[in-house]
Amino acid sequence: MTEQVSITKDTAPIGDEQPLLQVTDLQVEFRTDAGRAYAVDGVSFSIAAGEILGVVGESGSGKSVTAMSILGLVPSPPGRIAGGSIVLQGQELVGASERTLRKLRGSAVGVIFQDPMTALNPVQRVGRQIAEGIRIHRGLSKDKALERAVELLALVGVPQPELRARQYPHEFSGGMRQRAMIAMAIANDPALLIADEPTTALDVTIQAQVLDVIRHSQQETGAATIFITHDLGVVAELAERVMVMYGGRVMETGRVSTIFRQPRHPYTAGLLASLPSLTRDDAELTPIPGNPPSILAKVKGCPFQPRCVIGRDRDICAAERPPLLEVGTDHLSACHFPDEVGASAPEQQVAPDDSEVRS
Repeated sequence: MTEQVSITKDTAPIGDEQPLLQVTDLQVEFRTDAGRAYAVDGVSFSIAAGEILGVVGESGSGKSVTAMSILGLVPSPPGRIAGGSIVLQGQELVGASERTLRKLRGSAVGVIFQDPMTALNPVQRVGRQIAEGIRIHRGLSKDKALERAVELLALVGVPQPELRARQYPHEFSGGMRQRAMIAMAIANDPALLIADEPTTALDVTIQAQVLDVIRHSQQETGAATIFITHDLGVVAELAERVMVMYGGRVMETGRVSTIFRQPRHPYTAGLLASLPSLTRDDAELTPIPGNPPSILAKVKGCPFQPRCVIGRDRDICAAERPPLLEVGTDHLSACHFPDEVGASAPEQQVAPDDSEVRS
């Protein structure tokens, strides 16, 4: 049985407002030839309107499956939501009809996918693809929707938007395709924006430009944003809060500035220690030993226990699941021994306070 985490105390967003999105004890499974795969195992979190939440973790940690569950896009079969609750603006999405979920996608919820070349229709003009969602959800005429599509392309920084709207995805560069995806995601002023590793395939210069576009778009729409990434540097630049996932579970969550300076979970500390820094020699980088756990096994204790310098020789870490509990103000950790995690992470190039993190 998974641990029940109190949303009102342990996973509430910063501040006193009601969360826009509240996920409670989410469990997602897939049937495979090798057995049942536990992709998401009791994940709980929430996000307030206008907030940016960074979600980080290794491949296979459950980040994208959690996002697809919110969108109702877990393929069934072989996947299914085995338990839990997803409440968006007071509406329960687990068990909702496909018609209800289809109305939410592209209107209340916008999504920026990792690979726009596969997300965009290769035989349809970009402007028409953006306009299609506007027509479906807003009921505008074809001409008005195309006008809005051109405005959106201009908003996200696509040069010559009137011309570009008449072109096909293959005529766009990688960075411009991602901008077009952002335009499509924000076309109907969504309450929630999900960005699933949108900068992974881009070079550093284009990545920075796309992050600026996402930040500007989020400010324009006021959307709560879930930003999924492998890159802790991106989280430090863009997000207010961070949620660290591993083995389908939440390991740690809190303000970016707090967690980067004083992580209270060994996995988070390990991620930070493996980052290069301007103030340390490369020789001082410390990789995390071992491999991520197989999702084919239901882990009783902490999934990080076999790789953990603190818990690998402790029976309780292998046998009992650590609950996600408060370890500081707006700071939660799922570790039996959070006080034994280093007093601070290796010095990183992050902003000293939240206001600077968001600037």
